[in-house]
Amino acid sequence: MKVRLIDIYNSVSVLNKLVEEPLPTKTSFKLMKLLNILNAEVKLVEDQRVKLIKQYSMDGTTVSEQNKENFIKEFTDFLNDEVEVQWEPVEILS
Repeated sequence: MKVRLIDIYNSVSVLNKLVEEPLPTKTSFKLMKLLNILNAEVKLVEDQRVKLIKQYSMDGTTVSEQNKENFIKEFTDFLNDEVEVQWEPVEILS
């Protein structure tokens, strides 16, 4: 399934909370597998974000004011890219 990086980036914190809830074992296992896949993508996104910060900063840690707009544009464009994620649908019953 194709998923935008921004959607992965935003969903990981929610999934982290969800796997802490009492769920059937099989459901919990599937969610943890999905979370592992998504965490790998998030790590790559974070690595790219740090690289962009270094590119657009004067000190290597903070985006300079004159480059803030360019940083935001480039990072936002990047986050809108789609990646292929292989996962099994997970049914959560209440």
